[in-house]
Amino acid sequence: MDQTPSDHQFSARNGLTFTYRIRWSGQTANSRPILVQCPGWGLGSRYLESGLSPLEAHFKLIYFHPRGSAGSSRPVDSAQMSCFDMAADLELFRIHLGMDQYPAMLGHSHGGAIVLAYAQTYPERVARIILIDHRLMGLGDTVVKNQFKKERKGDARYHKAYEKLRTSNPTSDIEFTEYIRAVAPIYFYAPEKHVPTYLAALDRTVVDLWCHEKVAVADMIVKRRKKMLKDLKRVTAQTLIIFGKQDAQCTIGNLEQTKLGISHSKAIALEECGHFPWIEKPIETFTAIKEFLGEE
Repeated sequence: MDQTPSDHQFSARNGLTFTYRIRWSGQTANSRPILVQCPGWGLGSRYLESGLSPLEAHFKLIYFHPRGSAGSSRPVDSAQMSCFDMAADLELFRIHLGMDQYPAMLGHSHGGAIVLAYAQTYPERVARIILIDHRLMGLGDTVVKNQFKKERKGDARYHKAYEKLRTSNPTSDIEFTEYIRAVAPIYFYAPEKHVPTYLAALDRTVVDLWCHEKVAVADMIVKRRKKMLKDLKRVTAQTLIIFGKQDAQCTIGNLEQTKLGISHSKAIALEECGHFPWIEKPIETFTAIKEFLGEE
């Protein structure tokens, strides 16, 4: 398989075509790859490529764009947009890569849900997984989210973002992209300091509203069935979980319940940190990842 640092694509036997991007520096040309799973709801890989770039000095990174995102084709049946559908695509990608198993997989937020779904469904096909502020499908954390909102009432740093969250109803990719950028402060402990870094990482990303809508419907079924919660014990991969304690989107309960279900996992909860640990706590985040994977 061609592993030059550039954009690639492959046609899977399920009829879909997938795009992926490989990034590495010269000294990591022969290192084992890390599969970085992008979120399934249309955000793409740009924010991850920017944020995780310090890892390129140590590892080869493969950013996989799930069905419907960043040039990867949409399924004929839009109901097949759940995190478990996307995990099945990763198994086809593994076969395409010619690997007996993935040496390591990393997923942030919804990307972490896809990685976790893969590790549950194909436990023998991945050695290590890294979950960063991931969504544990089936965990109800609305009460905690509302508590964050209540505590932030009157804080000017968050006011416009929560107002946008309350009133917005985007009907196009452009409107949805504007919404995603407008609500960014909610995701940070110190938005005044870190939101500009996040927005710069997004750069010119246009977020796919179709993906967001279809994933929301498909994953709602997964949540109701609580399959991901019930099958945590199936994960055999060595597991590292990194979370910001002040994450108001994927709250700390996602870490706690995942840790309970995967007893051999290592969990790191970072103080004064929200949904993007590599932005608010970069030293702690990258040190933990490198120690977990082993520098090459």
